[in-house]
Amino acid sequence: MTENRRIILNVVATYGRTLFTVACGLFAGRWALMALGETDFGLQAVVGALMVFIAFFNSVLAGAISRFYAVSVGQAKIAGSAGLEECQRWFNTALTIHTVVPLLLLSVGYPLGIWAVEHWLTIPPDRVEACRWVFRLTCLSGFVGMVNVPFTAMYTAKQYIAELTLYSFVTTTLNVCFLYYMVTHPGDWLARYALWTCLLSVVPQIVICLRAMLVFPECRLRWRYWYDLPRLRQVGAYAGWQMLGSFCGLLRTQGISVLINKAFGPAVNAAMGVAQSVNGKASSLAAAMLGAFSPAITTAFGEGNLPKMKQMALRSCRFGLLLSLPFLLPLALELPEIIRLWLKTPPAYAIGLCWCMIALYLTDVCTQGHMIVVNASGKIAAYHVVLSAISIFTLPTAWLCVRLGLGVYVAIGGVLIGAIALNSLGRVWFARRLLGMSARAWLFGVMVPVMALTVVCGAIGFLPQLWLGPSFGRILLTTAITEACFLPLAWRFVLDEDERAYTKHVVGRIVGKIRG
Repeated sequence: MTENRRIILNVVATYGRTLFTVACGLFAGRWALMALGETDFGLQAVVGALMVFIAFFNSVLAGAISRFYAVSVGQAKIAGSAGLEECQRWFNTALTIHTVVPLLLLSVGYPLGIWAVEHWLTIPPDRVEACRWVFRLTCLSGFVGMVNVPFTAMYTAKQYIAELTLYSFVTTTLNVCFLYYMVTHPGDWLARYALWTCLLSVVPQIVICLRAMLVFPECRLRWRYWYDLPRLRQVGAYAGWQMLGSFCGLLRTQGISVLINKAFGPAVNAAMGVAQSVNGKASSLAAAMLGAFSPAITTAFGEGNLPKMKQMALRSCRFGLLLSLPFLLPLALELPEIIRLWLKTPPAYAIGLCWCMIALYLTDVCTQGHMIVVNASGKIAAYHVVLSAISIFTLPTAWLCVRLGLGVYVAIGGVLIGAIALNSLGRVWFARRLLGMSARAWLFGVMVPVMALTVVCGAIGFLPQLWLGPSFGRILLTTAITEACFLPLAWRFVLDEDERAYTKHVVGRIVGKIRG
């Protein structure tokens, strides 16, 4: 399979998985609450949250390992067998880290977690034993998932993302079926549901691990590579800078929540929760695009093919916007009615903050290609220091706006959008400084055509509001009109000639196969 075809397949697979997961999540959350009951549902959430530190470390280390894998895969295309050995070295280095680190974390975290379940958390006495098992099973699935990261990262680096997507489809479907069974068969499900989620996590991880060892020659255990100190230091340094950026982003998010609570009260926290839910669903679309393009861009850097890397980075920005706007434009236009139908009585400020979160998301996704390029270069120390400083100063800026009485939308929405805009400009600047990526090409090749497309389609999509009142029918009409304008205009004025030609080729092949 050619690289372009693999990228298209990965985009379609991850995009479809995201939409499928979001749709299933609407039922899964509701059925889990119905089957477990309010108390057990809350206990499962709070006990599972004790493992958040492992999830945090896992995501940071996985990103670091994926970068080194993809670079070594690109080098292997040039160096041959010597490159293969280099990949094996990185795999065994990753396996060392992802075995030792979770063991250290669990040696400290497990007794603390059990103590918290027994003495610190507010848990009814008759549910303590079930909560112990929930925590133990969560620890087991977290440990297996972290040890399996080197194998999963190899799938990503080799661009076998569609296969990982298949596992996700299966597990999501099985989970929804099991939750439906729980709803139709009432009982004490807390510990049994924890066992089910553990099995649903561990079994696919074992399958992924075994298949990786069969398919990828890089995934071979070589004990002599396990204590490669220079590589361990490289991964540690890279992950450390990424951890700084992730931690500051987490601090910004949680700090804003505390500031909202102190300044405006829990009612605005509820509105922000609704807005963050909308942002989370949109961000899952960006994550799908990021996962499809990131390994290909990083591999191109490892090959030393910088023109190809820059071209794919700009396409990542463009496709990230083009695949998000068909959902976000109708949502933004009909947001008050959609929120009313969804929540019936939405919290005050919820609609305005949702608009802010949509703008924040689009501001962030328009430079995701630049972020991949900078991370691929490995020169990320100054990048993360600058962007982390922006994240940290978001809190005092928001606090100052609150003190000046500028209101919720300016103090929260405006400040967050401003911080993300500075982050995006910082990505563009660092990509230009480190790798010579043209800011002009991004501005006139991505931003100007996409912004013009958004304004035109938004204006046309607003027309039904001039003669129809709020209703579900108007939502459908707005969506139909917006999509009917968006697709042909995006095809004609945003996609370049090569992208249109390749899309025609792919569609022609599919139609030919259907016709036999």
